[in-house]
Amino acid sequence: MTEQRTFPARDRRGAACALLVIAALLLPGLAGRARADWGDAGADSVYLIGEFVDPVCIFQHGMQGTLQRQCALVRGRVDQGMWFLDVRHRRLYTVIGQTHWQDPRRGFLESLGDTFAVRGKVWRRDGGAAIAITAAYPYRQQPPARVTWWPWRWAWSVLAGCALLGALYAWALLLRARERPGGEPIEIWRAISFAAGLLIVVVALEGPIHDLSDYYLFSTHMVQHLLLAQLFPPLVLVGLPLWLKRSLLAPRPVAAVWRAAARVPVGFALYTIVLCLWHFPTFYEWMMRDHGVHIVMHLTLMGTALLMWWPVVGAEAAENPLSPPGQMLYLFLLGTPMMAVAALITFADHPLYPWYALAPRFMGMPALDDQRLGGLIMWVPGGLYYWGAMSVVYFRWAARESRSDDPFLIRDAV
Repeated sequence: MTEQRTFPARDRRGAACALLVIAALLLPGLAGRARADWGDAGADSVYLIGEFVDPVCIFQHGMQGTLQRQCALVRGRVDQGMWFLDVRHRRLYTVIGQTHWQDPRRGFLESLGDTFAVRGKVWRRDGGAAIAITAAYPYRQQPPARVTWWPWRWAWSVLAGCALLGALYAWALLLRARERPGGEPIEIWRAISFAAGLLIVVVALEGPIHDLSDYYLFSTHMVQHLLLAQLFPPLVLVGLPLWLKRSLLAPRPVAAVWRAAARVPVGFALYTIVLCLWHFPTFYEWMMRDHGVHIVMHLTLMGTALLMWWPVVGAEAAENPLSPPGQMLYLFLLGTPMMAVAALITFADHPLYPWYALAPRFMGMPALDDQRLGGLIMWVPGGLYYWGAMSVVYFRWAARESRSDDPFLIRDAV
């Protein structure tokens, strides 16, 4: 006769919390994908920032900027048409149907070498792209940015990834229940913490925060990074019970790699390298132009942040856990690299990131002010968060001083 497995009511409640999170993450995607106010180059209607270029002058003669005007006016030169270079994404479009100029040829020549924001429609075929421009504005006079606060623009990859993590979490809590020592019940507060971590990812990578940070505001992008690197990792790690952490690290190859990467100097160094590298202007611009690279950036930031937080939040599962004073010193040092990067950004006297310097202004905020605000967000709230974590470690340590049965407490000799 087959033994029928039953689960305590408390276990069922914890699993129900996890399943509700999965449903909450998937329902927005089922509701449909919202249209953005201005799409990417793959959409019918586009809003692009760049320059009108003459194909002969820029490719055959290597002339850029206003020098193209001299080249294009040479008597007898064959007219090869008009092109538009999207400087943010480094894409070329053949200009057709110039409905925004009364005299297209004259308007094109007068615009060569200047930066414009254009609206229009794009067609793609056989690897080429053409754009019919309906409006053009000098980029300093472009219309202000518009953001749709609702409905959100959903990305299935984010929803599916978070739902998968939630499903694996629920599976681990229920189907691996026998690994819980002494039939230890599921702690609902841990399930809530894990769910909150996944919700942070959805809020950071979807909706207005995503649109503002990807298209308009450097400062909002820094808020997004703080959510992914400072809120998501500790919430997810706290949501893993001790027995589950040990179970995940049970396979020797996994344990060897994780413990080597999550050691105090290694995890700290990896996170610092990732943080500094992606804020270097060259890599930042590459990330903003290429969506695939942007995804890699988010994954490396979140992954190294998990390693960085492990000595504090995962100390109970470590072979040689840091003592509470060691954890506080570690948290103090964690904020140093970020403050250094934030200081360089805050005190720069010019915009470091052309992607945002060329963007439509949101609420009239100049690009340099937006950059300084982003640096201050990294510096002040980002730094205070580590001090808050230090306070939590200290007060937990102080509360344990009276409990002699704490296995992690090293009491001073009397």
